[in-house]
Amino acid sequence: MPQVHLQLLGRFQVRREGDEVPPTAFGGRKVRALLRVLAVRRPNLVPHDVLVEALWPDRPPADPVANLNVLVNRARRAVGDPAVIITGTSGYALGSVSCDLDEFEAAVREARRACDAAAVLRAATTALALWGEPLVEDTYSDWAREFRERLRRERLEVCELAAEAALAVGDARAATAVAIEAVTAEPLREQAVHLLARAYDAAGDRAAALDTIARFRGRLADELGLDPSSSLDDLQAALLRGDPHSVPAEGPYTAATFEGLPFTGRDREIVALRRGVAERAVLVVPGSAGSGKSRLVAEALRGSAVPVVAVRAFASERAESWALARSVLGEAAALDLTVIERLPPRMRDVLGWLLPETATETPTPADGESRRALLLATALRVLEGVVGDGTALVIDDLQWADPSSITLLASALARLPSLAAVLTYRPDELDPTVLTEITGDRVVTMLPLGALPPGAIEGLVDDPELALALRTSTDGTPFAIVEVLRELTVRGVLHTPDAARLAALLGREGQRRAIVRRVNRLGTARYALLALVALLKREAPARTLAAATDSDPLTTLSELSEVAHVGLLRLGELGWAPAHDLVGEAVDVELEPGERAHLHGQLAAALEAEGADDAEIAAHHRDAGDVVAAARAYGRASRQALDQHALREAGELATAGLVLHPKRAVRAELLDVRAETRAALGDLDGALTDLHDALAENAPGRAHRMARLAMHTSGARDLRRAGELVELALVEAGDEPGERAVALETAAILDMNLEHTDRARIRADEALELYRQLGDGRGVARILDGRAMATFLDGRVRDGVALFARVAQLFTDSGDLLRVITPRSTCGHGLVFADRPAEGRAQADAALLLARELGSPEGQAYALWHRSEAYSALGLPDEAEADALEALRLARDAGHRGWTATALRALGIAQQTRRHLDAAAVAFAESAAVAGDALSLFASWAAARSALVAVAQGRLDDAEANVRLALRTGPRLGQHEARWARIELAAARGDPRCAAWAADTARAAEECGATAMARRIGELAAL
Repeated sequence: MPQVHLQLLGRFQVRREGDEVPPTAFGGRKVRALLRVLAVRRPNLVPHDVLVEALWPDRPPADPVANLNVLVNRARRAVGDPAVIITGTSGYALGSVSCDLDEFEAAVREARRACDAAAVLRAATTALALWGEPLVEDTYSDWAREFRERLRRERLEVCELAAEAALAVGDARAATAVAIEAVTAEPLREQAVHLLARAYDAAGDRAAALDTIARFRGRLADELGLDPSSSLDDLQAALLRGDPHSVPAEGPYTAATFEGLPFTGRDREIVALRRGVAERAVLVVPGSAGSGKSRLVAEALRGSAVPVVAVRAFASERAESWALARSVLGEAAALDLTVIERLPPRMRDVLGWLLPETATETPTPADGESRRALLLATALRVLEGVVGDGTALVIDDLQWADPSSITLLASALARLPSLAAVLTYRPDELDPTVLTEITGDRVVTMLPLGALPPGAIEGLVDDPELALALRTSTDGTPFAIVEVLRELTVRGVLHTPDAARLAALLGREGQRRAIVRRVNRLGTARYALLALVALLKREAPARTLAAATDSDPLTTLSELSEVAHVGLLRLGELGWAPAHDLVGEAVDVELEPGERAHLHGQLAAALEAEGADDAEIAAHHRDAGDVVAAARAYGRASRQALDQHALREAGELATAGLVLHPKRAVRAELLDVRAETRAALGDLDGALTDLHDALAENAPGRAHRMARLAMHTSGARDLRRAGELVELALVEAGDEPGERAVALETAAILDMNLEHTDRARIRADEALELYRQLGDGRGVARILDGRAMATFLDGRVRDGVALFARVAQLFTDSGDLLRVITPRSTCGHGLVFADRPAEGRAQADAALLLARELGSPEGQAYALWHRSEAYSALGLPDEAEADALEALRLARDAGHRGWTATALRALGIAQQTRRHLDAAAVAFAESAAVAGDALSLFASWAAARSALVAVAQGRLDDAEANVRLALRTGPRLGQHEARWARIELAAARGDPRCAAWAADTARAAEECGATAMARRIGELAAL
């Protein structure tokens, strides 16, 4: 059984065999919170209802016990020990694990019962060495309040025991230090003040002792209207008389701390935020750094009636695709953990790529485009599952959101009207078009933040002159005021006549200088750690910083805690970060260039060692001056983003690498990536330029680039010029199988467009064989997909159905899920032609489900059209009409001309099935108009179907015109219905050729697998 240890004093940690289990391994912060709740109540069984109240205080999930079970399973899996949590009949208990609280409380008990001062001091010192702020992650949680308070009282007691014992053994320095801790914790506790005054006197600083009593007396009178006890009066009198209480002085001690400011001055904004969230509105809070955006939102939504999903973006993750989305989904799922359990298998599988902690097994490979589409659809499903009748989404520091996450936010606000949103950002760092993209058609309420109103500043200090100095010498933002007051406190002049004069000087120097003053008081090691955290620009665990400085992790953790104690760092869920963005920015600006470069180099090495994101590593290499390593990392990062179909991130990363002027091979790779992103985003001219530049580098992969250049040229400029380029690509490829296969695939496509049919077939066959030899399943599937469509369009329905089924499976196996939709659905359409409509509907159902999971409107329109025809063939016109109308809506919304024409065809067939011939005629006529001359198959189908309706209505001349049009238009697949229409017209006119035409057409249809038509035509042949 592994040894598991929990640390609840200071940052919460779980250690297994001495090594920390990474926070990300737990699959969300609620898992870690569950362990803390159980640890506080160990060894007792904690009932389900108590756990639910602690973990979901605002609104429990629909199935609380199931959610608890998910948390327990994740905790066991993360720790690697099922016994870490014990299951009871109606609750859970912590298993056999050790905890720092046990050590602390054992030391406290020893200090209480020790018989001599030296033993008391040893035990108390042991306890204080273990101390850290208890349950810091649960500062505002109701369940932790009583426990935290009890521990604080115990720590205060230990400080006083230690101070008394230190005085008894003659250690005035130790007595002063722990007495200061006691007074800092409880400024109005007389016993602590008494000890501190005695300790100062024992250390030879009688003035400090008297000042301590005087300050306490004044504070006690001001805040409680009381006088100190006679005991303290007696001590003060003794000190004034100069009674001896001394040991040799080792230096004075001061206890200058600043506890922050109460929240004030934002009443109007608080009301607007709360009202807006209640009304499910979108609220935007722009403001400069330090204006208090984050605290405003936190105060406004504390105790919110609706659940809150609150996350922030980080500057270092701007180029990391899905970074912010990862946080959003993690926090959203924490509201109801079973929402992930309820996802369809494919969605849960792909979510494992974004949130590895939710994956029960290795995710199935999927190509970038499919994964991106499925991730978007999955993310929306998760958000939809937790939004219910209302949820507030808070995004802090929106200016640093990555493009993929911006797409998700826009989709969520467009699709989920019950989702309220609060977006904070720095206006000078966010492109206004990004905000417009996210908010879309939602009504937006702007709540800009600036300086605090004058009355608020006066309410923060009881000195009018000081308030005036703060208002006139600073920008009036909460952060600026805090920095001045902090410095006044440190200098011990906050409540003196000098406060206003010094505040004016400090305020004019600005916030950055105030921060720098505090930073300069740090020692070398602590300063280096703060600088590393500032340069990282995100939360970082202590182990990363220890690796960067080549230091012991425990020593690093202790140093970080000390820097946090003076208000320069904060501890988040994922590690340490600057206490405020302005702290990080001030430290960064003050660094000497050489020192900054050295620190970036240390970070790059540490991040590479732990396998961090390549985009982040690249930026640190760049800022360290190592352009070679930076360019290579940008190359890896941009290729990875492209593989994930994160096009904007890929293009930005490639450009960042190209700015460094890398050498030939790396430059060519970066140009390749940027060309592909530009082409995908519609910038074909830019893509062509990049490919030309990449070819000029004469780096490996020229044939592949030339083939892509040919394809882009065919779409942008000149089809014949594209054909010439692909011939050059074939020469360039030589006998290299991979390069030649790509060139042949491209050549086959261009040959088809240039009507070189035989050569296209030969080249496609050769490419297919090469892809098979290379084991490239996606390449094989692409070639077979083209072959299947060509076979189907040639009218060979049976062969086409078999090929489409095979291709769909190949695309599924290779992870190209978006490509599965078309062959799967077309296979279903072929089965309808083959008089197997029930099987055809099943194939269309599968394609439609996948299209919906991937969030592909065009794919849905395509599959709905095919399913509609299957329903008509099954004699279900209501279902057929509903699918056709939905397909029509989706196709029109997407602006897809082809699928609009086919949706109208499906609608017409549904009306034919109803015998609503006038409506069917209108639908087919509109389908013909949309198809025009360009979409020849759809035009042929529309004409044939119009002819069939006209025959049924007795409009034989109209039918004849449409038959002639159908027979001369489109590929062979369209001719099946055209000939059927001709036979129906001949039968209606009593044409003697009808029987012969019908027999020939029925035989041909039967041979190619168009059995449904063959049956009807056979009936006509018998007339």
